[in-house]
Amino acid sequence: MQEQTDNKGNILIGEGVEVSGTFKVPGKAMVNGVLEGELFADELTVGPRGKLRGHVKVRRADIHGESHDSITVSEHLVIRSSGQIHGTAAYGKIEIERGGLITGHIAPCPATPLPRTSPAAVPAQEPTPAVLTEAKGI
Repeated sequence: MQEQTDNKGNILIGEGVEVSGTFKVPGKAMVNGVLEGELFADELTVGPRGKLRGHVKVRRADIHGESHDSITVSEHLVIRSSGQIHGTAAYGKIEIERGGLITGHIAPCPATPLPRTSPAAVPAQEPTPAVLTEAKGI
């Protein structure tokens, strides 16, 4: 059997599959079933029937299904028209398609502080998180 090197470090949770625990995925995580617990990955795709429950930290995320509790996306968060986030979301950049839904708290990820160049430099202030009861994509 030939080894598929382009799938190394990836995980696929198929439709109808339910898993729980802590998952550290160096590559891409594809969730079409239910994942409960913690997920740390480079990239995440939640399929239309996929559900996340727990704490998620990824670099990029594409949400077609549901995310509950907290999700932190350091670079780019995309919420598709069928996507829903319930809880807390932090992001580098965000895109919400028409029909996409966020309920809870959202805020940009805190920026990495710039090094001080002089004693007079003023430290950057962290952004005040936005509190939403409901947001729908336009």
